[in-house]
Amino acid sequence: MKVGILVPVWKDYHAIAPLTQRFIDRYWDQHPEIWFCGLEKSDFPELNVVGMFPDTDRSNWTQVLHDGVKGMIARGYDLIYLIAEEHVPLKTCHAVHLNETLPGLMKLLDASYISLMGWDNRRFVSKSPVLHREHFELKHLVGDRDPRFHLHPALWDAEVLGTCCEAALANGRSHGSAWNFEKSLDRKDSPLPENWKRKCYQIRASAMSAHAPKFTASLQQWSDRVFYHKLMAVVPLLPRQWVTPYVRTIPFDDVYCEGPYPLFFSGIMAKGAVNLYFKKFLIRSNPSLWEEISGVVSSL
Repeated sequence: MKVGILVPVWKDYHAIAPLTQRFIDRYWDQHPEIWFCGLEKSDFPELNVVGMFPDTDRSNWTQVLHDGVKGMIARGYDLIYLIAEEHVPLKTCHAVHLNETLPGLMKLLDASYISLMGWDNRRFVSKSPVLHREHFELKHLVGDRDPRFHLHPALWDAEVLGTCCEAALANGRSHGSAWNFEKSLDRKDSPLPENWKRKCYQIRASAMSAHAPKFTASLQQWSDRVFYHKLMAVVPLLPRQWVTPYVRTIPFDDVYCEGPYPLFFSGIMAKGAVNLYFKKFLIRSNPSLWEEISGVVSSL
């Protein structure tokens, strides 16, 4: 099976694309070929660019992605790592798991989608079944609220990803945004084959990380999850006007995932500006890396 990486680039974030290429080159050894969509080749001659169709609306994120997926399929790719430009790897990746284990699991499980955002992060709450250790404790996403077809870095079946784009675009309320892509597709009644919806998985990040946590770190991570899950359980009980202040006070989006593709949950950018959670995380954990990234994003 031919595996590639596709990076969709939002029209206001073009400057990030070379940074994404550089970080994947640096941290992911012998990675599959990277292709970008949403860019003009003439502006980025050093990058592989999948061209857009003449009638594509660049402000329609899903249309841009759909062009990219069709270009990847035309080039013979069966599996696609979909990685948004703002989700750069922040540490050495586990190349064997990314290059071999996960594509092998996609074939073995006949999977539609495997998310690289681990279910063992503090934000994720699910009672869906966890597979045996021989399958690296993947979580089988069969619960009503499980994040099927979400846009954190993930390995997708190329045909499934293309059809998901078409289904999201067919939703008249979607307006082509990334947010509505997810909301259109993770519903139980989304217009996708049931077989595809029942073959989505999510990694256990700690089981596939190149930087396996020590016992004390694992215990701290477990405690952190229990604490935040209790705080999250309060949200549905709050008056509507209190929800936003509460969520801002409790840093739900301050989540780093130490998996085979080490990533920050909400990425570099948030609502057109630098993600303050991401900035604070890097300043306290890797200031030199923040200096490198800030030199690029400060111009956006």
